[in-house]
Formats: sequence, C-alpha cells, structure tokens
Amino acid sequence: MKNKKLDLSVMFYNDRFVLIFSVFTAIVLWFIMATVNTQERPRIIYDVPVTVKLSETSQEQGLKVFEQSVKTAKVSIRGNSIVVNRIKPENIQVVATLASSITQPGSYPLPLTAQKLGSLADYEIVSIEPSSIMANVDVYKEVTFPIQDEVTYKADPDYFVSAPTFSSDTVVISGPEKEIAKIKKVSAEYDVKETLTQSKNFTTDLVLYNAYGEKLSADKLNMSIQSVDVNITVLARKVMKLSPTFTGKPVGLALSSAAQKIDPETIEVAGPEDVLANVNELSLEAIDFSKLSISNQNLQVDITLPPGCKNLSNVYTASVTLNFSGFKSKKIDVTDFQIKNLAASKSAQVFTKSLAMTLIGPAKQIDAITAADVYAQIDMTGKESFTGHSEFPVTLVTKSNTSVWAYGEYKANVSVTEKNG
Repeated sequence: MKNKKLDLSVMFYNDRFVLIFSVFTAIVLWFIMATVNTQERPRIIYDVPVTVKLSETSQEQGLKVFEQSVKTAKVSIRGNSIVVNRIKPENIQVVATLASSITQPGSYPLPLTAQKLGSLADYEIVSIEPSSIMANVDVYKEVTFPIQDEVTYKADPDYFVSAPTFSSDTVVISGPEKEIAKIKKVSAEYDVKETLTQSKNFTTDLVLYNAYGEKLSADKLNMSIQSVDVNITVLARKVMKLSPTFTGKPVGLALSSAAQKIDPETIEVAGPEDVLANVNELSLEAIDFSKLSISNQNLQVDITLPPGCKNLSNVYTASVTLNFSGFKSKKIDVTDFQIKNLAASKSAQVFTKSLAMTLIGPAKQIDAITAADVYAQIDMTGKESFTGHSEFPVTLVTKSNTSVWAYGEYKANVSVTEKNG
C-alpha cells in the first residue's frame, strides 16, 4: 500500500484552516513590525532608577532625601532598531532636576530628565513617566535613647525577683530631624501573666512614644535594634548565719563561740534553690592570725557568697571581734630555721641567723616559752624550679603545739642550689 503525499494546496480550500492561518500570520507580521520599526513605534524601558542628588553644600549641612514618591520610571525611546533593542535600564539615568538647588528641609516637586549612559547613543528619548516626583528632604539626625522598662509582672513573696535586664540598655535611632524630634521615650513593654517562681526569658519589641503618650510609627526611621531580649531572674530566699574562718591559727588554740563576736550574725541571701538547699551558713574571708594582736582584735571581713547568689541585706562586710582576755605578748629571737617541701634535687642554705619575732598567746604559755620551743619554717611549695638567692616568708611553729602565734610578717634570706651528681 502506497503512502499518500500531503497536498498543502488542498488545505487552503478549508475555511477554518485559512482563518487560523491568516490570524497567525497577522500576529507574526505585527510582532516583527513592532520590533523592527522603532523609528515610529517607541520602545518602553521599564524600571529605570530615579536619582535625586542634593548639592555637596546641602549634604555637608546634613540635608538628605528621606523619601521620594517613586524610585523607578518608564522611559520611551526610538531610533535605530538595532541600538534601541539593546538598551537596558542601566543604559539610562533618570535624574530629578532642581534637586541641587534645595537648601532647606521641605517637600519638593522635582521634574525628571533622562540621560544616556554608555556608548549606545544612536536613539532618541521620547518621554519619561512620571514626568516629575515629590521628594521629602530633611536634616539627618542620629540620637541615642535609653530603653525604659515597661515590663509588668507578679512575684511570689517567698522568692526574690530581680528587675528585668535587657540585652541592650540603649537604642540608636536615625532619620529625618522632624521625625526624631517627635520621640519622647522608647519603651520595652511586656506583661508577664503568671506569678513568677522561676527565672523567665523572652523577647519584646521596642515602642516609640511622643510627648502626649501616643505611639509613633518607625517606618521613616532606622533603629539599631528593633527588640530586646529580657531576663527576669527569680531566686529563692534564705537567712544564713555568718561564720569566721582563719589561716595561721595555732593548732592548740580553741576559740569558743563566746570568744568570737560577729556583727551582723546573719544576712538574707537569694540564690538558686539547689545551691541554698545545701548551705546553712556562710564562711567569711579567712582571717590571717599574723595580723591579730592584743591591740588589734577587731577586723572588717568581706562576706563571700556562693556563685549565683545575691546579698539581699546589702551588707558586704562583717565586723569580727575576738576576745583575747588573759593573753599577752613577748619578743623572742628565733634562731632555728627549717625548710620544708624543697625539691629532692636541690639543697638550701639559710643565711638569716636570727629573727626578732613578737609572740602572742595565753599569759602562762607566753611566760614559759623560750627560743628553744619554737622555730621559723620556710615553705618551698610552688618554688621547685627556683635556684639562686632570695627572701622567703617564714612562719612560726611551736614544738609543743601551743596556742602561741607570731604577730607580723617575717622573711629569711635563702640560697638554693642544684645538688652535685
């Protein structure tokens, strides 16, 4: 069976085919003519940026264009079709004329003109739409405002609730001077619905207000931050006893509670519940016995809190008075020097032969003590790598573990060398 050949001439006897073919041909011819004939039918270039530039003098005075009615324009062009069809928005610059003559704040109508950019210039600019714009000009202003606390909350009386803290205490707002002048305050607002028994964190927007308490729009302004992170710390409360601690206290000295007076005896502390649950008293900063004498029995001692705790009593030092009734002092020339914790590879020689030390203790022990009952100890802990000659602190040691201590600071000259072989 032979294939039949397609006879196109027959199709033109079909009225429907002829109608469709005619419409298609007309559209193609119109498109070609519209594309090619740019001499008579202008081509529209869309989205051409509109430039509004003030004079350098005006800019130096702080003037700035903050708003313009349109940012882009439509430019109609005609001419050589090869050139016209290659033109893009970046090949044309639309400029607001008269902008350079603006010298003070205000709203100005400015006519637009178009300029050719680049080497493609064989065409004509027919029209610009719109033909003019409105430009708002003002002095640029930048002001730093404090962020006011407008956070509301309820606190359980068994807990301490701190004032809200913000991730930033200030905000920098810039924009037209006219708009900046309206701002009276900047607030961080939030209403915590629940009664607080634990710390709370959240983020809230900043709100601008004028002098009449009315909210302001920030649409024409730039803000360094739009919101702040807020933290409200909630801590348990507990009254805690203060307890003194000591360094250099003689081994044989027992201080009864009656011999120690602390003022205040207690303070109120706020802190995490798991921390306070395991602490019933606070140890004061250690008192160095070398600083205590019969005439110096009263000291101001810092109060140290556990990490994460707050002193609700706002008392940061305690007065510690020790009762040294029946004690006396006496000077002794100490001639026995002993070194401890010296590195095994080192040897040491003490060049100081005698130290006049003031000894304090119960009267009976002081009356009976002699130089033979004590020695000056030099501790080399932490100085394992030292070699050479230097002064080192010494502490008094009583051989019979009495209640006697040395008042003041004393040092001895020591030479440390490496052992041979």
